[in-house]
Amino acid sequence: MHRQTILLATLCGLLLAAPALGQVALPSIERNAPEWDSNLAATARYQKDAGIAAGGRFETLEFEALAWAEGPLTDNIQFNMLASYAHTHFDFTCGSPGACFGANPWQDVHRLDLAPGASLLLTPAIRLRVNFPIRWNAEAESNESAITAGAVVQLQWRMSSTFIVGLGVGARNELGEETSIYPALSLDWKMAPEFRLQTRGGPYRGGELALIWSPSHVFQGVLSAGYQRQRFRLAGSSGADSNGFAESTSIPLLVAIELRFSSRLKIVAEGGMAVSGELSVENAQGILLEKSDFDSAGLLRGYATFSF
Repeated sequence: MHRQTILLATLCGLLLAAPALGQVALPSIERNAPEWDSNLAATARYQKDAGIAAGGRFETLEFEALAWAEGPLTDNIQFNMLASYAHTHFDFTCGSPGACFGANPWQDVHRLDLAPGASLLLTPAIRLRVNFPIRWNAEAESNESAITAGAVVQLQWRMSSTFIVGLGVGARNELGEETSIYPALSLDWKMAPEFRLQTRGGPYRGGELALIWSPSHVFQGVLSAGYQRQRFRLAGSSGADSNGFAESTSIPLLVAIELRFSSRLKIVAEGGMAVSGELSVENAQGILLEKSDFDSAGLLRGYATFSF
């Protein structure tokens, strides 16, 4: 137990420090999948109108469709595949053309993700995980490359029946930036029969740490804090940011209710705040043109997952 406490304190310190730098992935713990399984999910996310320190206001509305499949290839090797499409609408409001963030604020951003992966059971307690995330993320009518790709390697250690920890590293090329290397940290700790502390996310940088209360198989309550980063290619235009890059980051703090209507259908409703938000714009050479904080903003998110 003493060893678990030291590991947990170290992991939590990294979880708290790394999101502030935007250099962390918080993937979910990979479960043992004795049979092939797949699911479909649909998500809607609304970030309420927020003031931008550099001028103006903005809000976002995002819709995402996601598919996931996993299953065994052999007794010790299993395969997984994530594919998703997301559309994010940014709505900027300016008091006047000269009093707004960015000379030419963006509107519609499209994102395609594909992340094949596999895991190898080295011992009954240790699993080696590998993922290869590929992402295309760009404003509508962008005419330059918006693809990033990389790899995440992680060792997942089942220390007991109630405590699993994963430590690893990820590397990927970035839009307009040098290749980044970042830690990949995961945790699943059943603290009590009804309480669990988990990381939840994928191989991309970001994710969340969630405290889950499960009084029954039908209902769960969740408190979560995480990190969200979206970096994308801008459209070609006559402005200084033509074919440049934009980035939006924040720390979502959320309360959720999860209802499982059957073994196949789950519906989740979340509400909270996005804090420590920041927007930035760069030109096509990756030179920063403008950067600004934005006010804390209300967040609403709902999603449904169907397994088959």
